[in-house]
Amino acid sequence: MNGQPQKSVLAFAALVVGLLLISAYCTERDGGSFGGDFDELVLQNPAYMLAHFGKLTIPIAGFENGLDALIVGHPPIHVGWIGLFMRLGFSIYYAEATPTVLLLLLAIAVIVRSRFAAPVKLGLLFSIGFLASSGETLTLCFGTRPEGEVHAAWILGLVLLESGRLDNWNRGRLFAGAFFLTWASGAHYYAVAAFTGVAVYVVWAVRSLGWPKGRNQVVALCAGGCLFGLPYLGLFLIPYSRQIRESVAGLQGSGGMGLSLSRHLALYREWAHGPNHPAVVRMAMAGGVPLLLFSTAILAAIRDTRGLAFAALPLQVFILLFCLHQAPFYLVHESVLFVTALAIGLLVCAERIAARLHLGRIYQPAAVGVLGGCLLWGSPMLAGADVSLRPKVQEAELARAASRQILGPHARVSGRAAGWYVSGAAHWHDIERDVAANSLLKDVRTYFSNLDAVVDYLNNSEGPLATWYADGSLQLRGFYFGESSDQFRLVYLSARRTSPLVGYVFRNRRLSRFEEDAAGDYAVLSAACSIGQAPWLWPWRSTSSSILHLPEESPNTLRYMVTILAPRSSVAPEGEIGRGCREVSKVVGTLHPADQDALLAGLRKNDPPMHFYQVLDQMPGYSGVGLPASAVPPEGTVRVEGILELSKVFATPPGRVEKTPGLRITTVPGLGSFSAYIPVTHPESVNAPCWVTLRLRVLSGHIGFAAYDSRKGIIARTPAIAGSPAPQTIALEVPNLATATHIVIFNDSTLPSGGLVDILDAAVLEKQDAARR
Repeated sequence: MNGQPQKSVLAFAALVVGLLLISAYCTERDGGSFGGDFDELVLQNPAYMLAHFGKLTIPIAGFENGLDALIVGHPPIHVGWIGLFMRLGFSIYYAEATPTVLLLLLAIAVIVRSRFAAPVKLGLLFSIGFLASSGETLTLCFGTRPEGEVHAAWILGLVLLESGRLDNWNRGRLFAGAFFLTWASGAHYYAVAAFTGVAVYVVWAVRSLGWPKGRNQVVALCAGGCLFGLPYLGLFLIPYSRQIRESVAGLQGSGGMGLSLSRHLALYREWAHGPNHPAVVRMAMAGGVPLLLFSTAILAAIRDTRGLAFAALPLQVFILLFCLHQAPFYLVHESVLFVTALAIGLLVCAERIAARLHLGRIYQPAAVGVLGGCLLWGSPMLAGADVSLRPKVQEAELARAASRQILGPHARVSGRAAGWYVSGAAHWHDIERDVAANSLLKDVRTYFSNLDAVVDYLNNSEGPLATWYADGSLQLRGFYFGESSDQFRLVYLSARRTSPLVGYVFRNRRLSRFEEDAAGDYAVLSAACSIGQAPWLWPWRSTSSSILHLPEESPNTLRYMVTILAPRSSVAPEGEIGRGCREVSKVVGTLHPADQDALLAGLRKNDPPMHFYQVLDQMPGYSGVGLPASAVPPEGTVRVEGILELSKVFATPPGRVEKTPGLRITTVPGLGSFSAYIPVTHPESVNAPCWVTLRLRVLSGHIGFAAYDSRKGIIARTPAIAGSPAPQTIALEVPNLATATHIVIFNDSTLPSGGLVDILDAAVLEKQDAARR
């Protein structure tokens, strides 16, 4: 293609490149409209680990898999690229967008230099521009989630394959197309079928050229797919097949094609009624007909895109019929391909009409003008873009810098997964397993005395942190109220009150600092609120606040634990804020502008790599977690002699028992692994509820013990017992010891080395009146 058409294509390609770069590098990204903000923060963890430690692990989930376990919840391709760019010095904002940008830029270059007819080139370029100009109304394509890279590699692979077919079955393009289509399959599990689109060109090459002439093309196609596929199989899919199956099965659940289809069409209905999504996509989805039917029919009718139409089907069909976990992120591929088909179909028709009317000379410039107007007019991405030479900063970095000002540079912090980086922690332990019901024996205040703070944010499910905050077991230590994500509305809680209270607010892209001052004109209110009794809070995202959910059984129907910053005059009793709620605390102070640049500069100058701990016991300064009242031997009990025989204890290999002044037991690695057995003699002599007590000291890991019936299994068991600086006596209530054969010591942590515990004494206690009988 020469002359005016090529100039028009180049001009439009330049516009699309500009939109792509603006969307990737000049906008704020949060994923909030898709609920992806949590995923964005969590998936930064393996990229961070690769950048700082050279390994693609996800230690914030270490309580399940160990700190050195490779990430398998998502394939490591996308986060691996992000980590490599961070290792080269890119900040997270630029690192997470660059893999997708590079692939799409390569796709643009391939389109421009291909043998596609001009209308097809313009339509393909329009699809990339549409993706960029739609911004987060379509999906978060330039974040840490991998959908953007999946789509970019998929489109690039399809364009290369089809352009190779049109270029007399060019082997180089076929090889590269198969490589990138297989790359798309490896970037996320739901895209696993994408690579099978290569088979379309294998069959077509053989049918078109015959086997003798088409053999080299088939070899090129297979070699391109294998270049990515074989290392991916050998280094990831096969070695981690069990973990991958478990991860996918846990997310997918059970069901068939009908359920997958119904969930997919349910997403259509949501999008059709969601005003934030592109109008052309919403209108198409309103009909309830899978978009792939339209795009395939249109593209298959056009000679230049016929192979692309069929090679694109495997990814779309798999998502439609076999992906039980239907996430809105996944709609991006069929949506963009539908718009691509629509644009190409209209452009081809318009070109034929223009030729009949002898308007061919103005067709190309007019088409570019119309397409450009469609991309620019009303673009939500451009409406929020900030095109300047000032480097962009992801709010996670700002939240971390502010948090370090609140907690100090060496803070020991715990919390839920998305808070790992923004908390400002130097030392981090994920709290979720420890605070789950009956998971760890602990006294709440003693447990949290090991930490400088625990960080929490909006949770759609109930959690114990909100309850402990509401009843005063935990005190407000500080806060960061951000604006681009619910996970940036942070409260820092501590076992002790600290003064002065400090917090930060990021609103309208400006950072302010709150500091406690009795003469100040602002107040931070912490209050437990009921449903419908806090109209001053809604819509809550327009306030400087954080909301934690309280359990349904909370007294007086209290459902929310609210922390809110407002002018002092507007806070109860003088103002409306806080009315209808039970006040937990109120701190008065001042609010002043903060130097955002200085905070970030300080962070980048002095922010050594974080340390992650699988159990709290490994944290610096750990001093034990205490015991709840339920684990303390009750008063009014007496010891029953001759029931437990420590001298006859035996281990389950590779567990070990060593005789010391007591017993030292090394537990078998693996959560729940039985490791040692203490025989129970004459259990029938205890004919009432009793307590089995062990005096012990856990030296490493977590252990537990249980009353065990060798025929029926566990009768009663303890939660996990953490390490302690001194021996503790742990009591386990057993409703009926009569059938017990052993007291079993088991491993209750996922540490690869198991646990180590000294047992100094074992006894059975019963109530005095029961003993007299």
